[in-house]
Amino acid sequence: MQENIFIRSQEVTSTFFGKVMFAFSLAILVSTLGVWLGFSYLIEIFIKTPNLIWLVFIAELALIFTSPAWSKKKPLNYILFSGFALLTGISITPLLLMAAVTAGSDVIVKALLATVLMFGAAGAIGWTTKRSLEGMRGFLSITLIGMLIVGIIGIFIPWGSTFEMVYSGIGVILFSGYAMYDFQKIKQYPEDGYIDAAMQLYLDIFNLFIFILRLILSQRS
Repeated sequence: MQENIFIRSQEVTSTFFGKVMFAFSLAILVSTLGVWLGFSYLIEIFIKTPNLIWLVFIAELALIFTSPAWSKKKPLNYILFSGFALLTGISITPLLLMAAVTAGSDVIVKALLATVLMFGAAGAIGWTTKRSLEGMRGFLSITLIGMLIVGIIGIFIPWGSTFEMVYSGIGVILFSGYAMYDFQKIKQYPEDGYIDAAMQLYLDIFNLFIFILRLILSQRS
C-alpha cells in the first residue's frame, strides 16, 4: 500500500515537472522570437526614442506583479506568460546590440553557453540535493534588494568597469543561487502552480544571462 502511494506521488511530481519544463521551454522560444522581432523591426525605434524601452519594462513588471491573479487560469496563463516572455526578449535587444557592436557577436554566444552550463549545474544541484535550501531564501532576498538599490543609483551615478565587474559577478552568484533554490522549490508547488514555477525559473535564467553578459563585457572594457 505504501509502495503504491509512493509510486503515485512520484508520477504526480513527474507530471508537474513536465508541465513546468514545457512552460519554461515555451517561454525560452517566445523570448527568442522577441529578440528577433526587436532586431528586425524595433531596434531603430528604440534608438530614436530610448525612453520607449521603459514602457516595455513597466509592462513586464505589471505582468510579474499580477501573475498571482492569472497564473492558474488556463489558457489565460499561457497567453500572458508567453506575452511576458515576448516582452523580455524585446527588452534585451538594446543590450545585445551594444554587446555585438562593442565586443563582437561571439561574446553573446559565449554568454549563452556559460548561462546554459551554470543554470543546468545549479538546477541539477537544487533538484537532487537532500539538504533543504530554504535557509538561502532570506540571504537571496536581501542580496536582490541591495542590488536593485545599487542598480537604481547606478542609473544616476555611472560607475567604472571594475565596479561593473564586481556588481555583475555578484549578480551571477545571486541568480545561480536562485536557480538552485527554485529548482528545489518545484517539489513544493501545488498541482496548478506550474506557471508560477516556470516563471521563477525563467526569471532566473534570464537574469543570469544578463549578468554573465555584463560580466564578460566589463572584462573586455
